Amino acid sequence: MPKISDEKRAARRAQILEAAWACFQKEGLHATTMDDIIRASGLSAGAVYSYYPSKDELILAAVTTSLSGLTSLVIPLLQAMPAPAPATLLQQIAATIDQFTAREGYDLKRVALLGWAEAQRNERLRATMRGFYLAFRDLLEQALGRAADAGHLERSLSGKDAAKALLAMIVGFVVQDALLHDVEPEQLARGLAALAPLRRDD
Repeated sequence: MPKISDEKRAARRAQILEAAWACFQKEGLHATTMDDIIRASGLSAGAVYSYYPSKDELILAAVTTSLSGLTSLVIPLLQAMPAPAPATLLQQIAATIDQFTAREGYDLKRVALLGWAEAQRNERLRATMRGFYLAFRDLLEQALGRAADAGHLERSLSGKDAAKALLAMIVGFVVQDALLHDVEPEQLARGLAALAPLRRDD
């Protein structure tokens, strides 16, 4: 049999993941079966299992693929020079999340809620997500340090504390929008700007 090209393999993996995300949103992680995903993908059972031998492997791949895809889009925002004010950075990140997660037939924000819940019982998934969020928080801390250098934050503030607070807002945006569908990135920016204390020069 002829070998499948790398491009074809990547396309098939993406096809299976798209089917999995749609099924997960519709039925939940536990109620969704491999048969559901196979039917939704339009591929044979053998083809799907050759890429993902089990549903646990498929869940892990779905999470890591979405996180890595989003990270590749957010990193340039975190490394921008000159560094933006925290409210602007929050708006930029939330807008990027909005654009990345809105898919035809499903929303990855809703799937993210399922992934966070699954991580509480799946040690391998929890470790994967923990590594991602710790690395992301470190990048936020570095970005906020540059924001302080640019005069957007008081230097006396803890960069680590600020990064934790900003990450909480980003995660909170995902939760609120998935549940309430009424949160816009610019609203987050205005809210953060209103909550932030005035910078003191004394």
